[in-house]
Amino acid sequence: MRKLFNGLLWIVGTLLVIGVVLRALVLDVWTVPNDPSLGASIAPSLAPGDVVVVLTRGTPGFGELVRCPDPETPDSHIVGRIAGVPGDTVEVDHSALVVNGQRYEAEVACTEPKLSIADPATGNAVPISCDMVMMGPGLHLRATGRKPPRERRHRVEVRPDTVFLLSDNRSYHDDSRDFGLQPRAACSQRIVFRLLGAGGWGDDERRFTFVR
Repeated sequence: MRKLFNGLLWIVGTLLVIGVVLRALVLDVWTVPNDPSLGASIAPSLAPGDVVVVLTRGTPGFGELVRCPDPETPDSHIVGRIAGVPGDTVEVDHSALVVNGQRYEAEVACTEPKLSIADPATGNAVPISCDMVMMGPGLHLRATGRKPPRERRHRVEVRPDTVFLLSDNRSYHDDSRDFGLQPRAACSQRIVFRLLGAGGWGDDERRFTFVR
């Protein structure tokens, strides 16, 4: 019995050491802040209060969801999907995305095709639609709603050492249409896994889920 107990302690200790090393070298655990603009822009993929795992090493590619320093607010972050890498021509017209002449359209509807979010300006609940788009490594969630007033088609050539970021919520965005291209080196942190949702352990649907 003592040998079994010692063996279990050794296994647990080894796993803890591996976890600490990974945490120090390649992983970060981050709680999405309760920021109205950020919360609206990341729906439906993420939500304020989500506790996520961020991979801090490597070079994210087209279609991956990344965390970058906020260019306008020190010590804060922006979250967007890489929709253009150096040399790409990116065109965005509300929910429509065209990269180098290829259009990225909805493939299937989400499990919950109709959702609501808080309007970042008023706090009122507004309806959005959810579908799934194939970009890069796989399908990801996309939200669309009413077209913002006076929003025009956006077209840009992605310069060397930069990326074009696109919010998963195409209608309530906070992305390169708002703050321009971002340094590629600054957007190297991939959001890959959700440990918990804002509801904590009781939120079965958002607990231990891969982030598309």
